[in-house]
Amino acid sequence: MHTCFINYRTGDGEHVATTLSRTLADRFGDDEVFLASRSIEVGRDFEQGLQQALARCEVLFAVVGNDWLDRSGPSGRALDDPNDWVRREIASVLQTGVVVPVLIDRAPRLKREQLPEELQAMARCQYRRYDHRNSDADLEQIVEAALVAAPRLEELLVEPDEGDTGAGVANGMHDVSGVGIQAGSYTNHGVSGVQTGGGAVITGTQRPVTTGPQYNNSQVHNGSGTQNNRITGRGGV
Repeated sequence: MHTCFINYRTGDGEHVATTLSRTLADRFGDDEVFLASRSIEVGRDFEQGLQQALARCEVLFAVVGNDWLDRSGPSGRALDDPNDWVRREIASVLQTGVVVPVLIDRAPRLKREQLPEELQAMARCQYRRYDHRNSDADLEQIVEAALVAAPRLEELLVEPDEGDTGAGVANGMHDVSGVGIQAGSYTNHGVSGVQTGGGAVITGTQRPVTTGPQYNNSQVHNGSGTQNNRITGRGGV
């Protein structure tokens, strides 16, 4: 049974739809998540597959990017076409289940007057946001939304491995000899005073110093952002 249905428009958020599908499947199992491009087998009737999944799902996550409202279709705005599958899927679940809009990055909240009449209730649905700069926390919020909409999923829930929570900084370079530059997005959860190697521990604006001198090109902060670390000597970040 596909409890969670991922609704998206091609060209406006399919990468996020894939991320949601993978995350929800990891937490609840593949059978509980429907993503058309993955869940409908080759050669199977596409329309029949969609309709069967919609009839069984309890929560639909509608992925909404910046172009979602104004995306063009064969004869004008896609959402204004009664045969548009994105519209049909959402309208179907609004009648029987829960719809959770997932707004990508800075996509604005939906307004009733912007939507076709059969989708206007969507503007009142509590939404979640997916921001690539805060993806770990946002995905957890989406998992929680699925649990609220379909409590039976609690029995299937698999907690993520501690190493996959996004806490701290992952070092893809391992030991570094000479000069190394590592850049990436991470969240500092306010852990201070931790020393992983020789040298002084600086709390507040700098990361701990490992063996040999270490230079931080930007300040460590609580929240999401990009940290570039320039390291000389030998040590792990």
